[in-house]
Amino acid sequence: MKKGLLLLAALVCLAAYFYVANLLFGSVCPSKIIAGLPCPGCGLTRAALLMLTGDFIGSLRMNPILPFLFVYAILVLRKKKKIAQNYIIFVIILSFAVFGYRVIFSFGTEPVVYNPHNLTSFLIRNLQNAQ
Repeated sequence: MKKGLLLLAALVCLAAYFYVANLLFGSVCPSKIIAGLPCPGCGLTRAALLMLTGDFIGSLRMNPILPFLFVYAILVLRKKKKIAQNYIIFVIILSFAVFGYRVIFSFGTEPVVYNPHNLTSFLIRNLQNAQ
């Protein structure tokens, strides 16, 4: 009973976060809300949805790291702990390399788009106006 209530409370909080964040900032991503910039994982959800609908090329364009995460999941499920630990380090390094490439060569196109309605910009503007 207690676990069910905790799960329900967590789901209600998550739904409230998604609603309020999207309403105020136009995004639910913490990185975009705080800094206005995407993180290396940006586009993974959309990539997974595209892959599930059969659009593999669109999925890779949205975030090419997704297939590597599938391999990691398989390693974890097969209990290959040592290989999985080393592999996830490779995936993290690769995701930052891909992110750097995308920022340099495709900034301003999906999913690497700056959101000017972010918390940092809001605070800076208000602090400047207060002076």
